[in-house]
Amino acid sequence: MIRQSLKNYFKCLKYVFTPLGIIALGLVCGLSIAIPNIIGAASDMCKNIVNISGKSINFKALLDNIVAAINALDWSNPVTALGTMFSKQWFYDTIMNNLNPIVADVQSYMAQIKAAVNDCISQIISYAIVVVIFVIIAFIASYFLTKWMIRKDIAKRTVKKFIVSTLIGSVLSAAYACVTVWLGIIWHNSIYITVIVAFILALLFSLFNAYITHGYKIVPLKSVVNVKNAAKLLLSDCIIFAIGIVISVLIAVITNIIVGAFVAIGLVIVTVSVMGMTADSYVKELTDKSATATEDSPAVTADSEAAAAKNINVD
Repeated sequence: MIRQSLKNYFKCLKYVFTPLGIIALGLVCGLSIAIPNIIGAASDMCKNIVNISGKSINFKALLDNIVAAINALDWSNPVTALGTMFSKQWFYDTIMNNLNPIVADVQSYMAQIKAAVNDCISQIISYAIVVVIFVIIAFIASYFLTKWMIRKDIAKRTVKKFIVSTLIGSVLSAAYACVTVWLGIIWHNSIYITVIVAFILALLFSLFNAYITHGYKIVPLKSVVNVKNAAKLLLSDCIIFAIGIVISVLIAVITNIIVGAFVAIGLVIVTVSVMGMTADSYVKELTDKSATATEDSPAVTADSEAAAAKNINVD
């Protein structure tokens, strides 16, 4: 099982560009909507401030200053930088710092200018949320598409098997949740033991689901659902997960943390997809071997019968 899972993982690494491409497409679609509208909102803000103060404002210079302020953020820590950039206070301070030298008597128009700036900031944040929504939708779509492509490669199943697997998976998930709660109630002071037992049950449930989907009436149940295979499944998943982390870290070291984080998204999707199909792939391999052995058996029997008939004729 371990060797098969590693083989599947390295075989499916080619799909890492599928989620990256879809997520990038979602980002581009979101930005194509957000950027023109954000520029329009900033332009309208400048026009409103000109009407309020009577002072001329160089829109391009203001936009360049805002971009420079964004670039000045600490992008070595992208999460903190994005959190700062999407805060209303940061936008307000940045815009007002650039307006103060232009509108000398800014205090006289503070209430009106503040309203215009806040309206612009609200639009900027709204369109930023639109970009995030597009990226989330792209991420979900990329996960299911990548999972479907990987399944075609390592654990293909028919529509009937998909329905059966989904139903069994739902029942087993509900059973797993109930057993976990039950164990938590019984062993209230032994939470770690409860988690370990529940985790082993989850592995056994995964093997059972794979058996029903791919191996029912083809291979013995006990050859699939046992503690030994559950341990191998756990070890396989741990090894694959560790390899995914190492690859992500190496890419981040070779390039930079932003590229490493972006590639890591694709690796996570591929890794999780392969981990979720390790049991299916293992059972499918057993059934394929069993089917091959069954096909070879009639030929051997036929040869034996022909030899026996020949001996009878000679006698």
